[in-house]
Amino acid sequence: MSTGASKPTDAVPRYILEGRVVTLNSRDEVLERGRILIRGSRIIAVEPSDGPLPEAFQDAPIIDTRGTLYPGLIDLHNHFVYDVLTLWRVPKRYLDRTQWPRHAEYASRISLPIRVLAGHAPSARAIVRYIEAKALLAGTTTGQGIRTRVSGGEALFRGAMRNVEEPRDEHLPAGSTRVMDLHDDAEDIESFRDALKSRAAYFYHLGEGVDDYAHRRYLDLAEHDLIQPSLVGIHSLGLQRQELDTMASRGAKVVWSPFSNLLLYGQTLSVPDLLGSGVTFCLGCDWSPTGSKNLLQELKVARHEAARQGASLSSRTLVRAVTADAARVAGWQAQVGTLRANALADLLIIEGTGGDPYDALISATEKQVRLVIVDGVARFGDRALMDKLAFDRSHPPENWTVDGIEKAFYLWAEDSPLNDLGFEAARSLLDEAMADLPVFRQRMEHAVRERGGPEPFELVLDNEPQDVFATGPETAAFITDLSRVAGRITLDAPTVGGPDYWELLSAQVNLDDTLKQQLRQDYA
Repeated sequence: MSTGASKPTDAVPRYILEGRVVTLNSRDEVLERGRILIRGSRIIAVEPSDGPLPEAFQDAPIIDTRGTLYPGLIDLHNHFVYDVLTLWRVPKRYLDRTQWPRHAEYASRISLPIRVLAGHAPSARAIVRYIEAKALLAGTTTGQGIRTRVSGGEALFRGAMRNVEEPRDEHLPAGSTRVMDLHDDAEDIESFRDALKSRAAYFYHLGEGVDDYAHRRYLDLAEHDLIQPSLVGIHSLGLQRQELDTMASRGAKVVWSPFSNLLLYGQTLSVPDLLGSGVTFCLGCDWSPTGSKNLLQELKVARHEAARQGASLSSRTLVRAVTADAARVAGWQAQVGTLRANALADLLIIEGTGGDPYDALISATEKQVRLVIVDGVARFGDRALMDKLAFDRSHPPENWTVDGIEKAFYLWAEDSPLNDLGFEAARSLLDEAMADLPVFRQRMEHAVRERGGPEPFELVLDNEPQDVFATGPETAAFITDLSRVAGRITLDAPTVGGPDYWELLSAQVNLDDTLKQQLRQDYA
């Protein structure tokens, strides 16, 4: 998902945001009473709010946000297409990533439903609209891309967020992602090496698990000199301290997804080892079936787990892991992740200006998100603020409510195939389809036969590698037999909370009870 901000027909918008400013710059400066001057897609200045305005901004609207301003959040590990699915009741503790996808319930309730929904244009379009809005409403401005198949060709969806694989900006080097495990195959190893050389960031699911199989995946890289600066090890759970030290010394990075690790494997990285190694790391949600709904939730899980391990992980370091340090992982530190002059205008504003600003972000819920800006365009926030920043009058924002607070989305993006589809319409369509998946599938297949051609819009699934999810002669049937799909599943709610969510969380056998209680308290 890359930004597709609209281009005003008259003048480039100029506006000023006031509030407490958390820069996340190299000095971690915080302006208790500051302002940010924005023109088009760029930040022009970050300064105290009591000085004179530049002449070019004398007539620009000044918006008192009554909140704390941060860089937009960067989620560098998320299989977004699956984020319409609710939390899976993980049946037992697993040792590595080859095990849990073989459970029969995983196929019927996760893999097969998403194949049905992603394979037909109406529901595929609704998925993209829904999950992009779901990420934005919690402050995510950059994530991994959603790959579509339109008229037989594959492309990354261009929407209201940035994506690391196709940023569409010459200042932002494109990353790439590999899900399948690398094994001792000469041709595959050289392909991996070429990818490392050609990308600023090459994201690889590394050592996902706690057994010898997971650990061996790191050794495969080390033995072939593939621990390089562009390597980003997603999970890295199977790595030991000396291996994290090697990652750090060679400039490689780590994406930590603590909630997913805890849900599936009952443990996550050693936080003291992660910090002691000095390796650059960021946070990633993974996906909603076995992970967090958004980065605000993942931050809370990470804070709790660090405290449980007795690690000295500061709130500032955690916030940097979803802003400045995440930008470094992607190779984008010159453009995003900090609030400073000439940076791209990606911002998150949380209500209130009191207390420690880093604790405030980690403790925030979706209700407290006052504004989310991508490329200078207000994409989500309190209705009053969205109205003030609605420079594109031809495409008005769509109203929405979070716990009684009036919010609004602005999801229109130039050249997007989804500009006719709103958030609420997407939600309604998905609710109806997921209420009876076999009937929906039959109706869609009938429509394909009537049309006499392929679906005009499909989604490419990025977490179904056959080498991991099933082996042997049963492979094809295990992951493609759509007759085994569940009859009814529930659309994942866009925000954390609600009786159903807490019931699902309570049922997780691999989670510590104190984490379950803490999350309920965090969202009380």
